[in-house]
Amino acid sequence: MNVKAGGRLAWRGSTFDVVMVGALAVILRDESGAELEVSLEELNHGAEPVEPMLRGRVVALIARGDEATSEISAWREAIERIVAAGATYGSKSKVVADEAERLSRQLGRPIGVRTVYRRFQAFQEQGAPGLMDRRAAELRGRAGTGVDPRVVEAINQILGSRSRASTTSKAVVLEQVTRLVRTQFGDEVPLPSRATFYRLFDSADRGRFSFGSAKTRESLALAPDRAFGRRTALRPGEQVQIDTTRLDVMVRIDEATIGRPELTIMLDVATRSILAAVLRPEGTKSMDLVVVLARALVPYARRPDGARETRQLISTAWADEMLIDQARYERLREAQPFIFPETITTDRGRTYLSKHFRGACETLGISLITAAPHTPTDKPHVERTFESIASLFLQYAKGYVGRSVEHRGKDVLNQSEQLLTIGQMQELLEDWIAVEWQNRSHDSLRDPLHPTIALSPNEMCRAFRHVAPELHVPLTRDDFIALLPVVHRRINRYGVTIDHREYDSNRLGEYRRRQSPEKAKQGRWPIRVDPYNLHVVWLEADGEFIPLRWANDVHEMPMLGDVWRHARDEYRQKGPDDAAGRDDLVGAMRGFAARGNDAKAARQRARASAVAADPMNPTSAARGDLEQEATAVAEAVVVEVDEDEAWPHRGGFGFIGEQWDEIRERLEG
Repeated sequence: MNVKAGGRLAWRGSTFDVVMVGALAVILRDESGAELEVSLEELNHGAEPVEPMLRGRVVALIARGDEATSEISAWREAIERIVAAGATYGSKSKVVADEAERLSRQLGRPIGVRTVYRRFQAFQEQGAPGLMDRRAAELRGRAGTGVDPRVVEAINQILGSRSRASTTSKAVVLEQVTRLVRTQFGDEVPLPSRATFYRLFDSADRGRFSFGSAKTRESLALAPDRAFGRRTALRPGEQVQIDTTRLDVMVRIDEATIGRPELTIMLDVATRSILAAVLRPEGTKSMDLVVVLARALVPYARRPDGARETRQLISTAWADEMLIDQARYERLREAQPFIFPETITTDRGRTYLSKHFRGACETLGISLITAAPHTPTDKPHVERTFESIASLFLQYAKGYVGRSVEHRGKDVLNQSEQLLTIGQMQELLEDWIAVEWQNRSHDSLRDPLHPTIALSPNEMCRAFRHVAPELHVPLTRDDFIALLPVVHRRINRYGVTIDHREYDSNRLGEYRRRQSPEKAKQGRWPIRVDPYNLHVVWLEADGEFIPLRWANDVHEMPMLGDVWRHARDEYRQKGPDDAAGRDDLVGAMRGFAARGNDAKAARQRARASAVAADPMNPTSAARGDLEQEATAVAEAVVVEVDEDEAWPHRGGFGFIGEQWDEIRERLEG
């Protein structure tokens, strides 16, 4: 801004009038009338205009675009012609009238002579910003300047108190504001019209979502009213964040239950690597967090027996169908970097404050940082990772339900037969992390000096290892098993049963049908179980972990695996009324078998005895004795037939012979 003699400026917190502008110094006069001489260089560095709104006008001038620029150019050209005419002819009234007529035609609206004079004077005082139309929306004052400030204060008070309230219409807020103003100030405060109220609501509601999503409104209200701080991670493992959320996808928990599982992930901030991800069918418990910790501290290549077999068994559903070699998935799983977490940031959930999780971290030398209450910004990276998993992976899965009820379709439950099992979703998620997430470029891993270069988590970890090499040693096999949850079972002659699966080992000979020394468990033995390892469990006995393998290997046989897959599909398609349709049949049979025949009266018993004694009755015992005697005689009689004799008169039936006359008479008599 060019300040001339007679103008005003602000310097060192005070306002001065400019008396004279010299070549090296400026004479200023303060509000008390005192004058002082200040060097021109000092004022160039420290003075400010008295009306800072001019800077806003310049910004508004730029924001208005080409239309405003062309209008100002037309005014500038007109003023230049007026100045030139005044310098040439000494009078500019005729030129001002001509320019007003020309501007009216050029701008498409009537421009008066007085308007031209006002713009001419404003241009001399303010420069180009003075040529802007002060009636434009960009130069208007704050909305509602004609409204009593107490009304605006009441609006802000009501909107500020609705951070956790349900979303209502503006009419409800209008009634609340009106009641508050009348209660505090009575009728002395005039209320604006409904339309003005609604404009005030729109102006005061910016960034609050008072009439939008209640969840978004609550999250914004929890954000601190200050600039967000930053903690830069200087190396992998220095800052690790962990959190749990319910997934927006339905899976099959078991053959009779479907639901939305909970996902717990552990994320390294420096490299954005997902160190572990575990699904649980229901509320995540403290021991589940210990399993997450165990999977993060033992890489896939060093996990105990059964991990690879389980992954390959489940992944055949998507690998074999596309004729993909399982070794490709194995290589990408093994390429994931191992990062030991030095510090883990958690929220204040009961599972994260439990003694199991905190005790495991303390034993392993891991520090814990607890986030502030209701402050998700304390662990923003893991929160954002959940959104990325939903958008990049979950929404492609069968059974995706959307992020809220209004995004959920009606056919989710109708697809229950095609839903993935929780075991399939677990292995599919881990494969996706190894294949896609760890090798995908991330916006948060951009080079600050070359923003077009974005690295993947694997590349970022290799860069850290190259510049600052660190030796991160994973846990041993026994350490991994020791962190797994424990179930107690009796060891029978066939082994142990866990989740309807039988596990056995040749080393169980000395433990079969033997009581455990733990009296509190009624003789049951402790068994370590990995929820996502179907093939092996471990018996904890005599200071070691004895592996017990799954005894049923029919799924590995060529034909039986297909048979069971077909049986599972048929079982899932079976309706709930199939068993109910047979209940009455089974009930009738069981009822008769339990009831037996009705008791008989004396006359009925006598009649039954007579019938039983009748030799002509097919079921009579007497007839049975006679038939047995006849059979014995028939076997004893040998009929000799002369070959030269004519056809015997008996027709080949020995029963017609004379030997049977006595028997026939007894039967007929």
